[in-house]
Amino acid sequence: MVGGGGVKVSLEWLKRYVDIKEAPEVLARDLTMFGLNVEEFHSLFPPLKGIVYGKVLDVRKHPKADRLSLCRVDVGGEKILDIICGAQNVREGLGVPVALHGTVLPGGMKIKRTRIRGEVSEGMICSEIELGIGRDAEGIIELDFEEKPGAGIEERLGSSDYIFDIEVTPNRPDQLCHVGVAREIAALYRRPLRMPECMTLETGAEYRLVIENGNDCPRYSAAFIDDVATGPSPGWMQDLLLAAGMKPINNIVDVTNFVLLELGQPLHAFDRDRLAKDMIVVRRAKNGDALVTLDDIERELDGRDLVIADADKPVGLAGVIGGRDSEVTDSTRRILLESAMFNPRLVRQTRQHMKIETEASYRFEREGDIGITVAALERACLLIKEIGAGCPALFHADILADPALVGKRKITMRTRQVNRVMGTHLSARETVSLLERLEIKSEISGRDVIASVPSFRRDIKAEIDLIEEAARVYGYENIGREDQSGCNIFSHISGDDKRIETVCNYLVSRGFAEVITSTFMDPGDPVRMGWLERDPRCNAIRIENPLTEAQSVLRTSLLPGMLNVARRNSLSEREGIKIFEMGKVFIPAAGEAGLPNEEMHITAIFTRSVRPLNWFGKQRSFDYFDMKGELEALLGRLGISQEIVLAGGGEGTHQFVCNWLLDSKLIAEAGVLPSSVARIYDSEHQVFYFDLWIDDLPRAGRDRKRYRQIIPYPAVKRDLCVIAADRVMFADIRNVVKREAKLLEKIWLFDYYRGGHLGEGKRSYTFRLSFRSSKGTLDDSTVDREIGRILTALQRELEVVLREE
Repeated sequence: MVGGGGVKVSLEWLKRYVDIKEAPEVLARDLTMFGLNVEEFHSLFPPLKGIVYGKVLDVRKHPKADRLSLCRVDVGGEKILDIICGAQNVREGLGVPVALHGTVLPGGMKIKRTRIRGEVSEGMICSEIELGIGRDAEGIIELDFEEKPGAGIEERLGSSDYIFDIEVTPNRPDQLCHVGVAREIAALYRRPLRMPECMTLETGAEYRLVIENGNDCPRYSAAFIDDVATGPSPGWMQDLLLAAGMKPINNIVDVTNFVLLELGQPLHAFDRDRLAKDMIVVRRAKNGDALVTLDDIERELDGRDLVIADADKPVGLAGVIGGRDSEVTDSTRRILLESAMFNPRLVRQTRQHMKIETEASYRFEREGDIGITVAALERACLLIKEIGAGCPALFHADILADPALVGKRKITMRTRQVNRVMGTHLSARETVSLLERLEIKSEISGRDVIASVPSFRRDIKAEIDLIEEAARVYGYENIGREDQSGCNIFSHISGDDKRIETVCNYLVSRGFAEVITSTFMDPGDPVRMGWLERDPRCNAIRIENPLTEAQSVLRTSLLPGMLNVARRNSLSEREGIKIFEMGKVFIPAAGEAGLPNEEMHITAIFTRSVRPLNWFGKQRSFDYFDMKGELEALLGRLGISQEIVLAGGGEGTHQFVCNWLLDSKLIAEAGVLPSSVARIYDSEHQVFYFDLWIDDLPRAGRDRKRYRQIIPYPAVKRDLCVIAADRVMFADIRNVVKREAKLLEKIWLFDYYRGGHLGEGKRSYTFRLSFRSSKGTLDDSTVDREIGRILTALQRELEVVLREE
């Protein structure tokens, strides 16, 4: 019944509890809009093609086979068909479904004219099992309606039942059953909910129930069945179980599974005569305890496991699976029927390390309804009595750790707040009517509504939860349709969120593709990246319960995940890869235990071709300056106007990796990955990257846009060619020029020369300066003074001199 995070329910089963008139597709759409996401729905049985109505005209015995009959069947047309049939209930005048020559049955059998013991058969009179609509294989189907011979009857034979596959969120275990879904349908269509009939059990059975720790097991209830007679369950019960995806076993087990699928409460039946000293103890396992479970596997237990035990030994893993030694068999005569609530964490823990997943554990892990344990027993006892599987005792045993757990929680909801959040004009009385459709009884107190939350709605814990439920019942599509409707919710986007949005939009506008990778990484990634052991990025924090070893530690860098993205795109022969990701990395605090430092980073990768293949320009690959230009542009967009200093990456860092420093503080790392690292990630091209610590950037100028009037006066441009030592980068020169020049508008490098007649250790930079004043046109003397100041500062600070012709 339960799939990956969902539940499968039968439409016919749902109709036992609520009237449903809508077509399956309408119901699926309405439930999805109501908050139950119907992922898919389908007819229970496959469609029948080529099945027609036939009238048996006469029947006689096969001359060479005592168990076969020769039938003449009218299926319309000019010819009466001769059909051989082995069913004992075939007779003259009977209306039957007939599969004609060429028909393919649901099981794959193709019907064709054939000869059986010397007699011709021109079709098949079908049984339920042959058409895939039932389990009866002994006799043919006797149609209880009249049709014209030869008329197609596919639709009249097919089942009207549909199976709905519904996604259920972890906080709504009440929806993991047919009554839970029916309750939602009743609220949706404003129809009454019919709860299943139960047998009344009195409290006070004399039986020894012991719970060692109320936190491990908040409630344990038990009922007792005598004169047990195991055997097959009734056909109607088997049909419903099969429709919901459960295989029938025997009448006792089928009843427990039926109640599970009906009410959502797992039950377990113990052979009472095999419980030592007629006693049940809910306790933690002891070292040395072992249990052979129902799957015939012997399992070693420890203190992590919560077990159901008798006076001597464990007889079941609480909330997960029962033990073989206490299972119900054909010789069972007395039963103890368990209905309990266990700690979800313990159930999940046992299920994971035992590698068992059951329908019961799925529900216990989501903490179901502690108030339904006795009602589930009463329902099961009634079913057992009705199908003749045993005689239930009139008393039950029940231990509750805290009576307050089954009481209804009181939550006050302000009508004004409801309307403020929803943008509506509902009165308190209207709000009460919305909640009561969900069985949340409420009363009006002044302008407020006091709601009594039932135990099956454990997800409702605060006022906003009630408002969400009111909005759901009111209908999201109806909000905003009222006359003069309005909403006075005012939200403020934080500066950090604005900055993140600005950065992402800016990078996308420059041709980047945004990627999102997992916050987990492979513990071997630091080695693949070539980071030194003392690098904090090598000391990743391990996850306690990883899904896979490849995702078992928190990421300390965005690079490994992005390189995997680049690898997949490279394998698909994508020409140019220019991607970025913004996300958190988790760096352990130096020498400290506890939570790591969470740093927000922007990382970008450039590899393969920067320009696609075309006829008008030569194709080229990304290079260092493409990366450097994008990083500089991004810093400019973020309003970073201070001097940026580029420094070597330090010991153990690749020679083409630079640290970008702002006020002596590291803000970015940028460069090209070593070819050995690139090859590990299946890249034959150079991979350039930058990794920016966005949290460490100054806040000034981030969020406020600045505008200035366009200067109407012309710019004056001068070109300078200077000689500098090899250690001096153009970024150093640019920083000095920007600081010294008062009227500088722009500076850009357009020529670079190294070697030749300059000699060793020297390089030449040629760059253009653009000057402009907002007060008037600049004259040559003013510009000359600017140039003089620049050259003096360059020589003083960097030993950079003007190149002579």
